Amino acid sequence: MDVAESKRFLPEVDLADRVQRLLLTGGFPEAFLNPDEAQRLLNDRLDLVVRDDSRDLTRISSWRGVADLVELLRDRVGNPVKYDTLARDLRISPPTVRSWIELLEKLYIVFLLPPYSSRLSRSIRKEKRVFFFDCAAAYDDTQGAQLENLVACCLLKHIQFRKDTTGENWDLFYLRDKEKREVDFVVTLNRRVYSLIEVKKSDGAISNSLRYYTDRLKPKESIQLVLQLDRAREKDGIKTLPLGKWLESLG
Repeated sequence: MDVAESKRFLPEVDLADRVQRLLLTGGFPEAFLNPDEAQRLLNDRLDLVVRDDSRDLTRISSWRGVADLVELLRDRVGNPVKYDTLARDLRISPPTVRSWIELLEKLYIVFLLPPYSSRLSRSIRKEKRVFFFDCAAAYDDTQGAQLENLVACCLLKHIQFRKDTTGENWDLFYLRDKEKREVDFVVTLNRRVYSLIEVKKSDGAISNSLRYYTDRLKPKESIQLVLQLDRAREKDGIKTLPLGKWLESLG
């Protein structure tokens, strides 16, 4: 469920409260409509999928190892996947970690976001960031990871819809350079940068990294989405917009 769809389930609830409920419960209807049961439903669903579906699809003998990997990834939402570190934590080999994450992708538990580079080969080699299809899976008391995960899910769904309906080559990336300048999301059309999108919870000040790459890459649109924002504004070609309203407009 995305922000626009949430209105059909709870039309009487205002946008800000629906976004907050999505952050707390994720995008699955049963949890969304029963917030007090959301964490139990999430944990039961993850446990069921990992325990039963992973054994149906593979010959993995220890589903518990995959479950432990899921727990580690829940604490790393929005961060690059470091296979060597995960392998040490789980006491398995990096290739095994890679194969287990590929399994979690097939089970629609997680998806990986590649880094943007004008050279495709470099994007393929560099570390990808991990997100869950259920944004409530993230472990983060500040809700920062859940917020970024929610935007990632909404963007991924929108881009896949655009691909399916238009046949155009839309893709989603993140951006990080050697100087550690970062932009949360890069939307491309035919490998050309179409949108730069930064996500913040409350600070409306424009990100220096977003400003830098707006000037350098010249995207068609450059947007900073803020969860708690009193009004939209634009400066130097960068729009600062209320996050909920913008996500709802994606349909």
